[in-house]
Amino acid sequence: MTVIEMASLKLPSSRLGEPDKLPTFHWQQPIPVNSTPENRGLSDEESAHGFQWGDSSILPYRVLNDYDRSQRPGTLEAIRIENDHLRLSVLPKHGGRVFEFYDKRLERDLVFRNPVFQPANLAALGAWFSGGIEWNGLIPGHTPFSCAPVFAERLETERGPILRLFEFDRVIEAAWQIDLFLPPDGDQVYVHGRIVNPDSHEKLAYWWTNVAVPMSSGLRVLSPADYSIEHVLPGNELARFDFPHGHGFDGSYPENWQNATSVFFRKPQADRRWIAALDASGVGLAQTSTRELRGRKFFYFGEASGGQHWMDFLSLDGEGRYLEIQSGITPTQNQRFVLPASGIVEFTECFASLVGDAHDVHQADYASACAATARLVERRFDEADFADVDAFLRKVASTPGKRLQSGSAWGMRHERLTGKAIAKGLNFDVEAPVSPWDELASGSGSSQKSLEAIPDDFVVSPRWCAALCESAESQGQTWLHSLVLGIAALDDDRYEEARALFSQSIAIKPTWLGERNLALLADDQIAEEHYRRAWALPGAPPSLAVEIVEFLQRLERFNALNAFIRTLPAPVLTQERIEIARAILALRQSDFDTLQTILERQFATIREGETTLDELWQGLQIGLAMERLERELSGEEAAAVLRSNPLPKHLDFRMLAASQPASSNKDQNDNHG
Repeated sequence: MTVIEMASLKLPSSRLGEPDKLPTFHWQQPIPVNSTPENRGLSDEESAHGFQWGDSSILPYRVLNDYDRSQRPGTLEAIRIENDHLRLSVLPKHGGRVFEFYDKRLERDLVFRNPVFQPANLAALGAWFSGGIEWNGLIPGHTPFSCAPVFAERLETERGPILRLFEFDRVIEAAWQIDLFLPPDGDQVYVHGRIVNPDSHEKLAYWWTNVAVPMSSGLRVLSPADYSIEHVLPGNELARFDFPHGHGFDGSYPENWQNATSVFFRKPQADRRWIAALDASGVGLAQTSTRELRGRKFFYFGEASGGQHWMDFLSLDGEGRYLEIQSGITPTQNQRFVLPASGIVEFTECFASLVGDAHDVHQADYASACAATARLVERRFDEADFADVDAFLRKVASTPGKRLQSGSAWGMRHERLTGKAIAKGLNFDVEAPVSPWDELASGSGSSQKSLEAIPDDFVVSPRWCAALCESAESQGQTWLHSLVLGIAALDDDRYEEARALFSQSIAIKPTWLGERNLALLADDQIAEEHYRRAWALPGAPPSLAVEIVEFLQRLERFNALNAFIRTLPAPVLTQERIEIARAILALRQSDFDTLQTILERQFATIREGETTLDELWQGLQIGLAMERLERELSGEEAAAVLRSNPLPKHLDFRMLAASQPASSNKDQNDNHG
């Protein structure tokens, strides 16, 4: 029989703090927007409902940027799914991630099981960790629930128990659901996805399932492909290329890619959708699905030093290598799909081990190897059996289950605000402290308690803003009404309206957030004044000091930057971005001892592809050489110094090989969300 029960995983874990109190507006995201992308050679299907990374709002979600690399002994709460053939461990407090997928017959994990929990700055909301199977929707990128709880339920059926995971997305205002089914005597895991739009107008949404598999020498990724599409730098563009030899090497072997790469397999008329990652012996993980999941892709960090460091940085030295195989509703990850008005989008996936003949699956001719693997897939995933389980999972998808873990209160609040259920069979009720948004959803005015302090969460959607406006008309415009409506206006690029609302808010009650938001709208000189007033007001979080430091640094106001940093209390000085600003000041002042000391630390929150530490290291080495020689260096001398003092691994977060120019056709985008 199949067992579903609560469990725990003991493993070294780094600290993950609370979400940032500063709202992050769409234009503050770290992904640069390319306003004129060139999607070269793509079909209408591959371009439909396209978007640009970094151009979409993540509000009202809050960024997770407070974590470290402590890796102290820790425990992750899990839900175990097990029978005689397989064992899965699911993390309900981390997005429902399948952390472990152990095949008892093969005596191996079919997914990359990270030996540690180590957040890093790779998701739209910041903190993300590698390994396992993650469910990414309904906004682009890694799920906003990567490091947050989701609802988990156990559903009893005539075929055995099902583990249900679900949540309400606050941006799309729709529900997503994943039902995990391990048949009692089966050695395959079925995953049924259900996305429900509770509104009477269509929406655009996003979905990709990401599976991390162990990376090894000789591993090959196979999926039906007449050609492929890759992400290309600069500009986050998409380009069609002949697969697998479009770049002069066999691109189906990830280790042939020097730089981080995303490769989308394209065979629009394929009879069946599947993907497999098979090691040198022909053994690995395979996935197939119903036709709703049209996209297949692999992502690899690449063989260059930066990519290799990234994988170990997310894990342990020498233990972090993995590859992602992915499936999505759209052909590429630069697209959204249509979620019909009052409609449902459903799909079923199946995951299992695949054991093939190494000679067959590693034939030099990709088409022949792919055909051999397709035959294995047909035998492993019998089409009639798969259709039968798919029909069963669709039938029970709206049957309520028994609660194992609660998620956020926002689905419940949405239902109270709208007066109707979000999705049949999904129970969003939770016990949570009363917030201003519960008062708003119930139609009551803001209590005195709610007006005493800035809330941790905000609302920005038109539906919630309309309720705020109605509340302001009946109760009178409070500082909180103006502040929150101003946040929504600013994220929607209605700058003058936002400025008036923030000014109105601080006129009623000065707050650090009101002053900070005015700083974002002011010219440089006035912005600095707003920032300083914000920092002086009660409750200002350390992240505000970080934003002020980055503001002064960006404007190259180094004297003001130095003076501001000197006023900061010791706990705030430990913030990584302030440490980096101190390093920049030290380099400018030729204070190489301080710079060297700062660069010895382990940085936890560096963004993928960020080269700040690389530049500081180069400045340090050239500066030390100039100090020794007591003169400037020639270009050749500087290059020789850098060759003799290569970038240390702990500072190398580059996503491109250091020897390749940005225009190389092998330079890949690192978008693996």
